[in-house]
Amino acid sequence: MAHRPTSAGTESGPHDSTDMRMHRAWLQMCQDPRAEAVVGGWAAESEFFTDCTGTGEVLTLLNELYRAGDWPGHDALLSALLDRVPRGGYEGEVAWLVTVRALLPKAARMARSQLRPGIDFEEAFSVVVGALFEVVRTYPLGRCPRNIYTGLALRTLTLARQTLGRLLDDAPLPPDEVAEIADRRPGDQGLEPEERFERLSLLMDATELQLLGKDDYEHVHSGTARAELLRLIVWAVRTGVLRSEEAQLLADYYVDADSRDGRTPRSMGSDGDRVRKARSRAVSRLRAADHNAYWLAA
Repeated sequence: MAHRPTSAGTESGPHDSTDMRMHRAWLQMCQDPRAEAVVGGWAAESEFFTDCTGTGEVLTLLNELYRAGDWPGHDALLSALLDRVPRGGYEGEVAWLVTVRALLPKAARMARSQLRPGIDFEEAFSVVVGALFEVVRTYPLGRCPRNIYTGLALRTLTLARQTLGRLLDDAPLPPDEVAEIADRRPGDQGLEPEERFERLSLLMDATELQLLGKDDYEHVHSGTARAELLRLIVWAVRTGVLRSEEAQLLADYYVDADSRDGRTPRSMGSDGDRVRKARSRAVSRLRAADHNAYWLAA
């Protein structure tokens, strides 16, 4: 199956973008008889690849499983590919590139979420794709055999944020804290992979920016108004619309409303009046922001 570059990959304008380079690499592999022979060998040894005669068919199967919401089947096929990456040689390279190619649309969406002053789409996408290659190559399949799609995406975002953080003199969460967030709510295991990833990535950002306390995680669920507001506040900090302390003020009042101790600006006297005015200024700045840019990044 021929792949055309994603529209997201042309946003930054350069002719030889990361997406175009990935497109050429994919076409070369699809047209390489060695890759067809590799997939034929997989079909002979595993039922997962029975109907596949080339790399295009493997990618098509992954996409069909994704669109059908067959997450056990999708994870099983990803597992079969990841199991072949460490074999090395051309076989490992084929498994590696097919897996990366399958997650490339997700990488483009992650890159858009990382846009901010000083980081354009092409730079963010290049960093995310580099992180994706590394994560696929080193994924601990033996220790993490379930929720593979979510695991690949979350590890990629974490590694990309570390790289971008160094470029921006930022301080993203270390991997052990990310793992703690991912493990904190066992109930998330019942969510579909995309929904689980969106929730966990939002909690990562909110924790990093100190917008939520450890006891407030239960208040944030994907698709709710509270989660959408939190996502907007995170974006506003990333793009310089709000300062960190303003974001914390809004999150404390609007996102964590159910867990407040009952204090109101009126009961807090002069301090309450100062907080109310600061919050009002922050809301005004948020309203005046370029919301089209937010929806592009969302």
